[in-house]
Amino acid sequence: MLIEFSIQNFRSIKEEVTLSLVASSDKSLDNNLIQKDILKKDKLLRSAVISGPNASGKSNVVLAFNSLKGLVMKSHKFQKGTELSYSPFKLDKDYLSKPTKFEIVFIQNNIKYVYGVSFTNEKIINEYLYYYPEGHKSLIFERKDTYNYRFTIDKKNQKFFSEKTLENALYLSISTQLNNKTTSEAFNWFKDTLTTVIATDNPGLINKTVELYNKDENLKKIILKALDLADLGIIDLSANIEKVPLEDVSIGLLHDSPTVKKTLKTESIILEQDDKGMLLVNMDIKTIHKAPNNEGDEFKVEFEFEEESEGTKRLFSLIGPWIDALDKGSVLVVDELDTKLHHKLNVFLIDLFHDPTQNKNNAQLIFTTHNTNLLNLDLFRRDQIWFTSKNPKVGSTDLYSLLEFSPRKDKNIQIGYLEGRYGAIPFISGERIFS
Repeated sequence: MLIEFSIQNFRSIKEEVTLSLVASSDKSLDNNLIQKDILKKDKLLRSAVISGPNASGKSNVVLAFNSLKGLVMKSHKFQKGTELSYSPFKLDKDYLSKPTKFEIVFIQNNIKYVYGVSFTNEKIINEYLYYYPEGHKSLIFERKDTYNYRFTIDKKNQKFFSEKTLENALYLSISTQLNNKTTSEAFNWFKDTLTTVIATDNPGLINKTVELYNKDENLKKIILKALDLADLGIIDLSANIEKVPLEDVSIGLLHDSPTVKKTLKTESIILEQDDKGMLLVNMDIKTIHKAPNNEGDEFKVEFEFEEESEGTKRLFSLIGPWIDALDKGSVLVVDELDTKLHHKLNVFLIDLFHDPTQNKNNAQLIFTTHNTNLLNLDLFRRDQIWFTSKNPKVGSTDLYSLLEFSPRKDKNIQIGYLEGRYGAIPFISGERIFS
């Protein structure tokens, strides 16, 4: 579970901003809250929605989650000299050489962790990991000025791991790969719990749904039920995955192979890497609909997946990650959830996280949206609604909660937002394009 995430000097975010999922004292919508003994009196939010105008930095919050996870998952593979994915705030020259900073607070196996890192394109500057095994803060490791480490537990092994850590690699990643038990729990949270959805039209999302569909009968029933509840008209489907080594595809094209030609026909193609190299993954999906005949009976009609509407394809691509997150208790971070989806389908997906009977493992959802209909106090608590706005003086992103404005619980938040009461709306000049 996520407690909070802080970001500094990343893309449009200049000064530190913090997205917190710690609930306020608001008494509304108890189903939207998570109660854990480790938090004592505090409760966590099951979801957070981030709204704001174009170019205000909404997506950069999601990209920050994605950037941190990518760094944790990949930096142990970096060679000496590999540049880090460093995207500082560019509208202030002083910040072009300052490090990007991330700090994330989360719960893994009923233990609270605090992990932080700062880095440039060349190296990790600072890095630290704390945990609260008995409710009290304890240091696992601290790294300063790239090479200076401090340990309080398992000192001999951790010193050995630090000597194996390149300047451009995370100690968290390297030490875990070297079988350091003291860091593996934190690493596993990034690997197994944090899931980011950036490019929502990515065929990789469709692949996830197909894999879950074919995994077992129970998941198959859940996916079909979700598609039925969403009123897409789909009563059944068949989904097969074919994986072909990229080398074989190249050879097949040279020899005019019919099999390779068939594989390349579909839209649902992605590249995937395994231990043996790159694979071309082809997903053959067919949906089944019911249709009446002249006698009033029904018969089944098969459609190619490419014949379905963009909204249907979008929901199909999301339903896999959705079910996976609810099943595992993941933190799912999604950019522009509302794209190509009807408002009621957005609500349908959000409600799955808010309903304790559907979200039994305390999964959390964070998403960005332009759909102002979702800014509704019947759907979200005030502490769940967040805004991004562009600071007009410096061009940087501000991130803040609706709670800062203390609106009444009976207030129409959508109207208030569109009237500019909470900021985070675009300023459109009255000047005409053509003179």
